[in-house]
Amino acid sequence: QFKAKILADINYHGIQIFKPVSDEFDDPETVTDNREILSKIPFAVIGSEKHVERPDGSMVRGRRYPWGIIEVENEAHNDFIKLRQMLLRTHMEELKDSTDMVLYENYRTQKLLSMGHVQDNNVFREFNPLVQLEEERRAHEAKMQKMEAEMTAVFQQKVHEKEAKLKQSEEELYARHKEMKTVLEKQRGELEEKKKRAEANVRPVTPMEQHATKGKKKNIFSGF
Repeated sequence: QFKAKILADINYHGIQIFKPVSDEFDDPETVTDNREILSKIPFAVIGSEKHVERPDGSMVRGRRYPWGIIEVENEAHNDFIKLRQMLLRTHMEELKDSTDMVLYENYRTQKLLSMGHVQDNNVFREFNPLVQLEEERRAHEAKMQKMEAEMTAVFQQKVHEKEAKLKQSEEELYARHKEMKTVLEKQRGELEEKKKRAEANVRPVTPMEQHATKGKKKNIFSGF
């Protein structure tokens, strides 16, 4: 009865509140959740940061009164669980969209009208600062992605150029090594050829020639 009286006051004063809406595309579980949430509106909620001991000795988050304990996470005591479910699990995006599309737009319209500004509803959304911020964010992300792609392309080009330069240097070193090896092989062959010719021109000394040489040496010393 108390909730019904509050709802009556809300409707009487034309206060806009969020109410979950189901459509034909929702699954049965979503429809059931929406009905349960609607049955709890307006929410009767308590909060507490302290834990209290129940008669059975278990500790729960709640409040202690002379007449008993109210548990925060007990649906028989208050609607905290349903409110948390709606805010954080099932209807967060709908609440955000409702805040942006309805509450904020109504406030902005009234503010502009109070300042004497009249705006065409057909282009009303073009001046939404939230939309503008989102567009700026997307433009910034696109710009960063473009810069990153350009930097990656430049880096890859530098790497390719460095690899090509190193490969060219490696080929030049290999060619120089091969050339030096060829020159050394040629010089070695020439030296071998000269050695062979020198050995072929040297005639071995016979025993008679050795004896004649010794005789000449004796005659030379006997003259003195």
